[in-house]
Amino acid sequence: MNHILHLIYIGIIISLAGIVSGCNSDKKNTQDEKTIYVTIAPIKALVEDITCNDFEIKILVPQGASPETFEPTARQIADLESARLIFRTGLIDFEQGLTDKLNNSSTIVSLNAGIEPLAGSCSHAHHGGHKHGIDPHIWTSPKGLKVIAANIYTAIDQLYPDSTKYESAYTTLLSKLDSLDCYVTSRLEESGVEAFMIYHPAFTYYADDYELRQIAIEHEGKEPSPKQLAELIEAGRHNGMKHIFYQPQYSVDKVAGIAAEIGAEPVVCDPLAEDIASEIKRITDLIAE
Repeated sequence: MNHILHLIYIGIIISLAGIVSGCNSDKKNTQDEKTIYVTIAPIKALVEDITCNDFEIKILVPQGASPETFEPTARQIADLESARLIFRTGLIDFEQGLTDKLNNSSTIVSLNAGIEPLAGSCSHAHHGGHKHGIDPHIWTSPKGLKVIAANIYTAIDQLYPDSTKYESAYTTLLSKLDSLDCYVTSRLEESGVEAFMIYHPAFTYYADDYELRQIAIEHEGKEPSPKQLAELIEAGRHNGMKHIFYQPQYSVDKVAGIAAEIGAEPVVCDPLAEDIASEIKRITDLIAE
């Protein structure tokens, strides 16, 4: 088992480093220089991999901003009108309004098709919660990333059906994501871990796909009550947790007290990392320690 895991580990490191590429050395597509927009950073790398960097990829939500409170500026809306494509997750609040704000909404592609939505408890969005109480973080699981990549490729293929280069690049990307999926599965199964603790519940799909319990400190945008705090500490001790995760936009103070009681280490995790595949692998390794 250790030998197999070692081989999987080597394979995924090579893949994530981009040593293997499905893109050839063709020059950039000079026939169509229009920009492709993505709503959040994790989608960008997937689009770049499939399109072989043939287009300029711009991200709507700037680094450090929260998608749950973000609203596009008038300048961004104007720029979106000339975009070749606009890729959105399909579940974040502000994304729902893009269709009404654009004259050419046919360029919008929702990437949640084929992913079964899961209920979520994160509700600090400006409208008091995500659409229909659904957790929007579909990109935080390798299985979700594979569906998202397929939806991206379908949209690209409809525009460029004769491009064998994009087809090859998509095949390579899918192989990388399959390797990541396999690695996460093997790593977690070998560890025997059953749960992980995080401040804001951004890894609901990850937990569901790999049969883990995501223990969230924040619930519906609220800090835990004294009773809930005691239950969290007990759960952390019971599961022998070594790490408690928190997102960059939150202070370490949000988890430091619980971590000290459990004897765990606070660790930053970034569900909005542009290289989300590498971030998922890093988090998996920490959970499995």
